Parts: sequence; structure tokens; C-alpha cells
Amino acid sequence: MAKAETGVELYKKGNECFVSEDYDRAIDLYTSALQQDPGMLECYAAKAQALIRSERYDQAKAAADRGIDILRGISAQDAENKPSDELKKCLQRSGVASFHLGRYKEAKNTFSEAKKLDQQDKGITQWMTWCDEKIAKFGEDASKKSSAQQEQAKSSEPAVSTDNKSSNNSASDTDTKQTAESKSCTEAAAAKDTTAAAAAANNEMPVPKIKHDWYQTETHVIVEVRIKKLDPKDVKVDFHEASLSVSAKLAVGSDYSLELDLAHPVIPDQSSYKVLSTKLEIKMRKGEAVRWNNLEGDGSPPLPGGALPSASAAQGVKAPYASGRDWNKVEKMLAAEAEEKKEGEQALNEMFQKIYADASDDVRKAMNKSFSESGGTVLSTNWSEIGKGKTDVKPPDGMEFKKWE
Repeated sequence: MAKAETGVELYKKGNECFVSEDYDRAIDLYTSALQQDPGMLECYAAKAQALIRSERYDQAKAAADRGIDILRGISAQDAENKPSDELKKCLQRSGVASFHLGRYKEAKNTFSEAKKLDQQDKGITQWMTWCDEKIAKFGEDASKKSSAQQEQAKSSEPAVSTDNKSSNNSASDTDTKQTAESKSCTEAAAAKDTTAAAAAANNEMPVPKIKHDWYQTETHVIVEVRIKKLDPKDVKVDFHEASLSVSAKLAVGSDYSLELDLAHPVIPDQSSYKVLSTKLEIKMRKGEAVRWNNLEGDGSPPLPGGALPSASAAQGVKAPYASGRDWNKVEKMLAAEAEEKKEGEQALNEMFQKIYADASDDVRKAMNKSFSESGGTVLSTNWSEIGKGKTDVKPPDGMEFKKWE
């Protein structure tokens, strides 16, 4: 009989699915982890984040609020200060969900509570600023307005008569066809009005869908956010040891936010970012020079010598780029090309360059003198011989040296 998976194992599998953008599977695994081990406090915020990424904001808020209720009842001493860290994450997730639902006042109150747990988190401050901007523009609760608009659109749908059967039985098939076409057009117009109302509501709460990729070197992890024409003044990047917070004002007027719980620690003071014309490039210094299997995780230190790829990673989890490109394979191909054996004139030139670079002064003088005096037909390293006089021209067999006037 197969051994049941532990809560920790299910949580790790959920993280792997989250990284590969399989959010539905990640949500199921986080739920199973909590059922297996209710003490897996990390699962509450992780599940809420996966629901946010899949744009299920009502469920995300419910999951985050459930975590908040439980974590508030746990003292920091009972779980090595984890509750306060996880409580802050749950409060942030709840606030983000409320923001996307248009409940701006509620979102700001939640962010304010999270701010009390970490006064240095600039990402939370940015969210509070966005809440103030939305409240000034749309009011404290735009969700009620959105619902009212959709209800109004539905109620404004024209009534369509269906009493064709009770009309004169001698009505022609042509009349019946015209009635059906009229009904179809009316229903289509009503559906269009409803869609337009929903779109108007969405315009009030823009949710930019922008992808980010990542790759790594021996010492750094680089995250690339594909946003064009960003104004550096409108970009804020906050580095923390185990998390990354990015916020930016887009050219279209909406806001972009990226909150990542990093897989392993980084060094904030040695991390930086650059705003380029086609992207935002974020460069984070690794806490330890080991290879990361995932970008996101629980921020724990990597295993000595580097973590080994998990079974699921070996089966096709996208890493290190979310695009799925295997950069390890590309790197090996480039290295193989560089190590290919050179042939012909290129190989000969490289050999002479190496000899010249490692040679003594006398050897270099001999090479320069013999090559220049012989018109490129002689290259000698023997200064005792070459230094005695001028080097004669020695063309290859079957060829004649001709000096052009």
C-alpha cells in the first residue's frame, strides 16, 4: 500500500505547480496539504495567491480571510514567529483580492493592518496609495456600482413576444421566419449591452496581464518584466531577503504589481534594477552561489551544493524561464560550439597568437622582424639567427614573389 503524502510534500508539489502556472492543480494541492496537516500555515497565503493569479478573487479573499482568522489565534511563540510572517502575507492577499473586487476602502483597511506587522514594506504602502487613488475616483466600494450597472443592463433588455402560436393560424412561414430573426437580433443586442456594461465595470478596475520571466547566473537571479515604455519615476522595486515587490504605473494609466515570495534568500543591498525601453530588468544577488530550481518558494536556504531537481521538474516543469525554454541545453550547445576544433587558417592564426602571447621579448622581436622583412613569407622565433641581418623573402614552392610598385 502506497504511503500517504505528508502536508509538507503536498505543499512543495503545490509550489512546483504554481511556478509552472498550473494554478488549479496548485490550489488542489494546497487544500490537500491543509487537510493532511492543519499546521501547514504557509498554505493559506499560497492558496490565496494561486486564486488571485487565476483571477478568482472572491475565493482568494475567502481563503486569505480563513488564514487570517486561524493565524490570529496562534501566538508567535508557538510557531517560531511564523504566524506573524504568514499573517502579513494573508492580509496582503486579502487586500489585493478586495482591491480587484472594487472594495477599495476594505482593501486599504486590510493593507493598513498588514503595515503594522512590517513598517518597512514599501509594497504595502504602494497598495495603500493605489487604494486612495481609486477611492477618490470611484468611491469606497465600486463593486456595488458594477453590480448595479450589470443589473441595469439586464433589466433594459427589450421584451420579445412569443405569442406567434396564438396569432392568426394563417400566418405565412415568411412571417414566422421574420419574427424569429427579429427575436435573434434583439437578444444579440441585449447581450452586447450586457457585455458593454461588464466591460465598463472592468475599466474601473484594470488588471494588467503581464508575464514575467527569469533566469540565473552563478551569482545572480534576473527577473524580466516585459513592459514597454516605462517611466523610471513610476517604477518602485523593493528587495527583501526572501521576497520581491514591484509596482509600476503603466502608460495606459493602470497599475502593475508583482509580489514574489522567493525560493531562497537574496542580498537586498547588492540587488538592483534597470528600466529599459522594452522591459524592466531586476537583478538579485544570491545569498549563496547555488543553482535555484524555482523562482518562488518559502525563502529557505538552499541545500549544500545546490538543490537537486525534483521528480516533477525532471518531467517538464518550466524552469528557469516561464516560457519553457531549456536554457541549460542552450548553454551546453554554445559551450560545445566554442570548444569545436578549429581548422585551416583560423587554427594556424590562433596557434601563432598563443605563441606570441607566451613568448619572451627576443622571440617576439624575431617574429616581428622576420615576418615584416620577408613580406609575410617567413615567421621565425630564433632571434640569434634573425638578429644577424635582413630576412630574405622565401615564397612557397612553385610561387614567385613580386613586389608591386
